[in-house]
Amino acid sequence: MTQAAPQLERETDRYRLVYDANAKTGRMELTLFAKAEGKHKAVHTSFNLLDDDGKLIEKRPITAEVAAFIMDHFERRGDTESLNIHAADLAAGKLGARSGQRITPEGVRHTLTNTEKSFTATGAKLEAHWPIFEKLRDTGYGSLIRATMTNHQVCSSRCQFCSTIARNKRDSVSLEEAKAFVEALYFEQAEFNRQRFPEYNERYKALTGSDIRLRGLILSGGGQPNLWPHFAEFVEWLATLDIDLGLITNGFPQKVPEEVYRHFKWIRLSITPEDASPFYPEGRFEDQYIPATVRNNPDVTVGMSFVFGPWAKDGILERLSGMLKANGFDYVRLLTDCNLTRDSQLLAHRDLAEMLFKGGHIDDKGVPTGGLFQQFKYHGTPQEAEELWDKGQCFLQSYNVFWDTTGHEESGRSFCYPCDSVTVLAEEETDGNVNISERKFNPSKWGTVPNTEVSRLFTEKVHPFFDPRKNCTSCLFMRNNRFVKELASRADYQSIRPNPDLEHINFP
Repeated sequence: MTQAAPQLERETDRYRLVYDANAKTGRMELTLFAKAEGKHKAVHTSFNLLDDDGKLIEKRPITAEVAAFIMDHFERRGDTESLNIHAADLAAGKLGARSGQRITPEGVRHTLTNTEKSFTATGAKLEAHWPIFEKLRDTGYGSLIRATMTNHQVCSSRCQFCSTIARNKRDSVSLEEAKAFVEALYFEQAEFNRQRFPEYNERYKALTGSDIRLRGLILSGGGQPNLWPHFAEFVEWLATLDIDLGLITNGFPQKVPEEVYRHFKWIRLSITPEDASPFYPEGRFEDQYIPATVRNNPDVTVGMSFVFGPWAKDGILERLSGMLKANGFDYVRLLTDCNLTRDSQLLAHRDLAEMLFKGGHIDDKGVPTGGLFQQFKYHGTPQEAEELWDKGQCFLQSYNVFWDTTGHEESGRSFCYPCDSVTVLAEEETDGNVNISERKFNPSKWGTVPNTEVSRLFTEKVHPFFDPRKNCTSCLFMRNNRFVKELASRADYQSIRPNPDLEHINFP
């Protein structure tokens, strides 16, 4: 018996779009099938209907008419902006010219608090490591005190906003390769600084009690780093070193020993759209398995993260707050889809802030009243990029390294990057066309060195591997870059007084 053709179908260079009924539920879905190696997909059932000013009117189901509109304009609007549709455009059946009035960050109800500074990377924690920036100023050498590892690309979730939907799930590293990467950043880097830069190393040790070396390590990537076969053994080995450990995961596989989670300084549980995760009993995220060592544990900071978008169901904030209290967690971080362009991202931030305000979760200044807070992260502009990176050097490269395993299966090695957000750099041009994010790590565009040569990032002077003015004009971490630029050009460091109220300072 031949399968019936889908109601609507369209192909682009990167995706195959299909609008059809789900064979199990009968629900109409718009599915984006990535053509990249991993053949991952994202399923959409709703879209945001906007007024002429970009404000959210309501969330609506994707009908056949809407699916056709999305497909007709997908090449121009991309895989994320296509789900934000102006009511006037939908009624006219075509994209209309907008007034050109842009929202500014000041138009969003928000106050940057110590909570956001502690539990996200805003740049505020960098002052707690000031001797490495004095060293950078005087010698030109970087100090990799923070790292993130993605040891494989496996994920059982199908999030619509996935930042690496074009990944290859066969890319993975061995336990020996993972250990070698850490050993270079921990042992080799400490010895290098003791021998080559004893003055700055002693100054750093007086401030922190440590040599200049890896201080904070995050296990992330693939959505679920705890599905990597060597996860538990690797964490037990890491626990023998003096490194603060962080974990970012979409869930907790029950085969992983619960005791292993005691080794983490913090854990962030990403709450996915409920139809995207197999871990949610009957599609309810609050009913998922949580290890006993993670619940009500004062020794591990545990937070949740939720990306606000068309998939957010009514009552989501109250349910997140309920799960927070029921498990004794510490916070809920809320943010918007980073695959959106700057204006759309700021508009989404405004809608999210107003929802939080109306629900009593923030006050009229945007200060959290409880455990929920909004991470106000948004894209920069080409003008900011030119001013910030006047010499073409990304400053994050001087203290941070992100190792992603993309390409490892084919090459036997993979590349390091200055940050984890290069995959979601999206820009809207003046004609309304969108340069969509790549949603995969591209070493030829943003890579620095292979994992086997990570030592070069601290044994060689900091130098550009790519020009961020060309490749990162919509960077999400311009504020962090600016912090480093200013710290590395100070005349005086003795007057720095790091904020004593900030937590997790080894994850700046």
